[in-house]
Amino acid sequence: MLWLEHYFVEHTHQTRVGDCLSAEASLISGVVQGSGIGPVSFLIFVDELAKLLEHHGVVVKLFTDDVKVYLEMYNVDDAVKLQKALDLIVEWAD
Repeated sequence: MLWLEHYFVEHTHQTRVGDCLSAEASLISGVVQGSGIGPVSFLIFVDELAKLLEHHGVVVKLFTDDVKVYLEMYNVDDAVKLQKALDLIVEWAD
């Protein structure tokens, strides 16, 4: 499993546009996009967040590298619930 550890630490990124290649940049977090294991590792990474939000009554949809959060709004209490969910996302991200 050493290969998996190396996949998540000390990785770099370059961007190619036509024949031009950017300088290498060190990545300190995140999931490498465009990789075969990227979508699975992203889902593992955000699973805790999804469960936390669903526990608070917010609908969560995960797809590859995106998280969608929504709630049907019927009254002020629903707005408060959605704001609490957004606050939880901020706490989780910190």
